[in-house]
Order: sequence, then structure tokens, then C-alpha cells
Amino acid sequence: MKPIVVWFRRDLRTHDQAALYQAAKIGAPVIPLFVFDSDLIRRLPSDGAAFDFQAESLRELQKNIRSLGGTLIVRHGKAKTVHAEILREMSPAALYFNRDYEPSARTRDAEITKLYESHDVEVLTFKDSVLLEPEEVLTGEGKPYVVFTPYANAWKKLSKPLPFGNCPAFSTPRMKSEAILSADSLQREVAITSRDVFGGESEARKRWKTFLKNHLEAYQSGRDIPAVDGTSRMSPYLRFGCISVRHMLNDCYEVFARTTAGGKIGITKFVDELIWREFYQAVLFHFPQLVTSNYRKRFDEMPWKFSRRTFEAWKHGRTGYPLVDAGMRQLNQTGWMHNRVRMVVASFLTKDLMHDWKLGAEYFEQKLIDIETASNNGGWQWSAATGVDPKPLRIFNPRLQSERFDPEGTYIRRFVPELAQVPKKHIHAPHEMPLTLQKELGCVIGKHYPAPIVDHAAAAAEYKINFAALKKAE
Repeated sequence: MKPIVVWFRRDLRTHDQAALYQAAKIGAPVIPLFVFDSDLIRRLPSDGAAFDFQAESLRELQKNIRSLGGTLIVRHGKAKTVHAEILREMSPAALYFNRDYEPSARTRDAEITKLYESHDVEVLTFKDSVLLEPEEVLTGEGKPYVVFTPYANAWKKLSKPLPFGNCPAFSTPRMKSEAILSADSLQREVAITSRDVFGGESEARKRWKTFLKNHLEAYQSGRDIPAVDGTSRMSPYLRFGCISVRHMLNDCYEVFARTTAGGKIGITKFVDELIWREFYQAVLFHFPQLVTSNYRKRFDEMPWKFSRRTFEAWKHGRTGYPLVDAGMRQLNQTGWMHNRVRMVVASFLTKDLMHDWKLGAEYFEQKLIDIETASNNGGWQWSAATGVDPKPLRIFNPRLQSERFDPEGTYIRRFVPELAQVPKKHIHAPHEMPLTLQKELGCVIGKHYPAPIVDHAAAAAEYKINFAALKKAE
């Protein structure tokens, strides 16, 4: 029998992997293919840590495929060139891959599909990275939702796919395979030096089991506290497909069925976060122009400012607002940031500093290991009030957010060590400490830690004036 090519991309696992499962169950030889796409790698701004996470995931995928009887085939080069080589070498019966809904991926996938079909090779694609695809959740008029709550209500009424489970065994023809490339071999700098998540299916399962056992039922209360381990931290594993979202949802339903009423609230809230991810995938699918433009067109006239000094202060956690600075330093050191703090730092950049959200989105693209373009774009446009489901005058007060969600200053002290000795009374606004106390603690504001680079009350007032002017012009 002719082999089936299974093209791996953001689905680096063997368990409950739709395209691999469907190919293997046919009984034909399978060519599990991963392409280090030189065009894509050149375009990606990601820190080298993301490439190391991918390499770790690929090495485990290689081992797991071997345990099924096959061989992971790795090739380097432009995706179209590599696929043309596979067509010449192996004359496959079909190409299988899981669908990707982001604009650049859809363009690439259409080109590769056209290539195979021009050689009379069947191409089959599968739903895998989401539970419900963008075109499955539409209004009664067949239009996309642009507000989350009605989207979520419609999503919850639709049936969801069950996990496929373990992949059947298969064989792979003998053929050339190249090295798995890490950051070093790709000559990508690793600026993120304290990464605390590691790639691979076994790491994903281990972290997921811990969350299910210890944190899922308390998710409602723990998710907003950055100093505690109250979130799942599964986002990097979903980005690289080290775990199936079908598997995660099914586990949530199983825990929900056997838990008490109080715990059900936390599970429901966590499922809502999975729905937010699919909502943003759907929004970007239906409105691909949002990668670089505002959904709410009146914001094209927003008088955004730009200051290299203040933007650099924001990037490096030197704004004088401790929660903002802790979040940015967590991002720069670990490649991840707590979701509550992501909202705070995004609001601060767009509404306190009046910088265009695209600057923040681009910086997150560089640093976040869990980056998904749809969620990043949706989150930033939500924070800037330029996107779907807007609440335009939601302006996070960084001091109040700090007092509410990090009341003891534990998170702040962890990532802003110059404030480690500052007492709880002053940790959220250290610039208000008496000078004598500053000197006593060795934390003189303006010397050891910056004074606030902007007055929040004045900045919020200015934003409201600008927004009112836009609304009036509209």
C-alpha cells in the first residue's frame, strides 16, 4: 500500500491526535512528517526558549512514534519544497493534517493542498486544535458572533467530539530524516533564562493531572491570584498541541459529574476559559484583517502616543507601578505571565501610556511561549477597547488591582526584588514611603526603584476625553 503523509504542526503528540489516528487506523504505512519551515522560522519573532520547548516536544514525539512502530521524519526547508520532495520520493496515497485557523496558516495550507491535488493525491484535514470550529458556532442568521456571552451560550448547546484515544500501531517506510533543531542550532538567542515549563506530551499530562487533582475545583477563587499556583498553566501545551483539548474537556466533565456544587463553579469557569480561546479563534477566522487592524474602526483615529523611553520602561518592568513591573519581569524571565496581570499590563500600556495595542501584542509575540495569535490579538484588542466584545471605559487601576489580587505583595516581591523589604503598607505604592524609611530599607525611589512614570488618575481622565471625542465624531 502507498503511504499516508501525516503533517505535524501544532499537534505534537500521539495520543488523541486526529490526523495521526485516522491515518493509522487504515493500516497503510504512515509518514509522520515535521517540517522546520525556513520561511516561518524567519518570520517568527519568538525568543529562542519557544524553539527549545518545541524541540523538547519533538524529541518526545519521536520517541512515542517509535513505540508505535513508526519513525518521525524531520525535514528542513521551505514547506512547499519539502512536500514536493516527499511527493517525488514516496508517491504517497494521501496527505492528512489537522486544520489551523489563523490567517497565515490557512494561506500556507491552501498552497500545500493545491500542490498535492495537482499530483492527484488526496488531501484530508481534521478538526483537532479546537472543540468547535469557527463555522460551527454561528448566529441564527449564519453570521459570526462578536460578543462572548452569546457565543458561549451557543457553544455550550452544541455537542462536542469525544477523544479518539490511543493511536493504532503503524510502520514508516525507510527514508531520510534530519535533525530536530533547537534554539542553538537555529541561532536564536534565548533571553528567557528561567523557563519553568518544558515541552512534551508527558509533561503536559503530568501538569494537567496535578491541576485536575489540586486546583480545578478551586479555579474560580484561585485564578486571579498571581502569587499562587491557581491556574492550569496548560496554555503552552495547547499552543504546541502536546495535549488534546478534547481530552481536557472530557476530563473536566468527568470531574464535574462527581464533585459537589461548590466545586462545579470552578470547573465551569475553567471551561469558560477554553471557550474564550475558541471565541478568539473564530473571530480571527472570520475577520483575518484584525491581525493588523482595529475591529472598531473609530479607533483608527485614536491619538495614540509613542515614547521610546516609556515603552522601554514598560517592557522591562521599570514603570514605578509594582504589579505592572512584576508582570513584565515575569514575562521576560519565564516566558509566561499570569492572566490577571496580562490584563493589567495591557490596560496600562494602552490607557495609561496611550500606546497602540499593536506594540504590546508584538512584544508578547516575542516573549510568550504560549503565544497563539488569535488569543493574543483578541486579548490586546479587548484591553485596548478596539476589538470585539468591548467595554471601552474599563481602565484598570494598577494600584487597586495590586491591593486586591496581591494584597501581601508576595508576587511583587518575587519578581521585583528591590521591593523585597518594603512593608505591606507601602508595597503597592512604594513612592509614598517616607524618605527616611526608603533609606533605611535601601530602596530609594528614583534610585533603586523608579517613581511612577505616569499619574494614573490624570492618564485615565485623558483617555476618557479622547474616547468621548471619538464617540462624538462617530
